[in-house]
Amino acid sequence: MKKALISLLVVVGFFASLSGRPAPTSPTVGQPAPDFTLADLSGKTHSLKDYRGKSVVVGFISARCPISNAYKDRIRAIADESAKRGVVFLGVNSSADESIEEARAYAAKNNLDFTILKDEGNVVADAYAAERTPKTYLIDGDGVLRYQGRIDNSQNPQMVKRNDLREALNEMLSGKPISVTETKALGCLIKRAQDAMAAPAMPQTKIAAKTAAKTVPAQAEPKVGTLKPTDFGKFKASAKGKVLVLNFWATWCGPCVAEFPELVALDAKYRDKGVKLVGITADEAEDVQPKVIPFIKKHQVKFDIIRQDTDDPEEMMNQITKDWNGVIPVTFVYDKNGNLTYTRFGIIDRDMLVAEIEKALK
Repeated sequence: MKKALISLLVVVGFFASLSGRPAPTSPTVGQPAPDFTLADLSGKTHSLKDYRGKSVVVGFISARCPISNAYKDRIRAIADESAKRGVVFLGVNSSADESIEEARAYAAKNNLDFTILKDEGNVVADAYAAERTPKTYLIDGDGVLRYQGRIDNSQNPQMVKRNDLREALNEMLSGKPISVTETKALGCLIKRAQDAMAAPAMPQTKIAAKTAAKTVPAQAEPKVGTLKPTDFGKFKASAKGKVLVLNFWATWCGPCVAEFPELVALDAKYRDKGVKLVGITADEAEDVQPKVIPFIKKHQVKFDIIRQDTDDPEEMMNQITKDWNGVIPVTFVYDKNGNLTYTRFGIIDRDMLVAEIEKALK
């Protein structure tokens, strides 16, 4: 499973964000794309309507997001190919914690010579309900949205099976109906302005702080298993009779890391009371030893940590709920009969999660 599961990522579509702000409504394919006017990294103003008559790709990118960075060569290639076909590629940096200077330096370092706009205040990200990077939108010459979603199915170029954006663009330019008009874009959270002003770390409860402060004997080398989407049903059934709490996370996901001490504390509290907590990481297979294992040791994790084993993150998301649109962290609670009773997109609300666990235990 790719880091894709994105986004540092963290609120989706109609879900609330970390700060509780109302989530924007996604634009509708087949309807006019929201117009906008933004300045590029040199200060020149661009309006979407100025490109009427040309096809436009709007791509939300980031200088810091490891997922966006993994796609930078593909993004540059698509932008170059688009220009040769008369298609405009507009990169948009909406991350409130990335300055225009940082975005400019990143573009120069990585030879990103297409137009990059700075979305101060996340106005355009909100208009397009863009929550993660990278995410793309394809707009035709009449200003109508024709595709929205991921660039392709895998962060690893060698594992790509479907080039969703390219295929949509090719079909549109050929006058054919676009076969897949929406996909789930996975990546890092676009930090909103109000979230950027919040404290960088999630405050620990007394229980979490006490758990973190404990000194424990050296443990055996942690093991990280794998889980294929096709095996999810069996995996869930193996916990029948217990309350199952699943937390999808990654070491590169800031909000995931921030909430982790609370999960460790909740596991310590409920482990012997009929609750099975499992952390499912979106880290790459090659990152397990250098990143995931040290993280497990640092946080003295005693619950199971497994890695999603799939080249297409949508496969796992669709196994769990169609409402999951790529955000991490995300937490699911299943009752003793294996029924999904609670879902939390974004950082956990500890009191609410405890209440749901207690309810499921009854």
